[in-house]
Amino acid sequence: MNELEEFNKCTVKQKHRCGRAVIGCKLGLWGVESPTYNAAMREAMHYFRQYRSDGEYSSILGGESVIEKLTK
Repeated sequence: MNELEEFNKCTVKQKHRCGRAVIGCKLGLWGVESPTYNAAMREAMHYFRQYRSDGEYSSILGGESVIEKLTK
């Protein structure tokens, strides 16, 4: 699975009032809102990469959990 597929599994995208783009984490860890979809995607991808590398999405993507990473 590539990074964009993982991102799509872990996020919810929607248009918000006044045409703003909103992207949020399915686990409720973060959310972004921006006037453009591209800007929202850049910021959201930044957060997604950080949380994925910490193991926060192991329940969705598999792999090591936060606890497993911290106890190594």
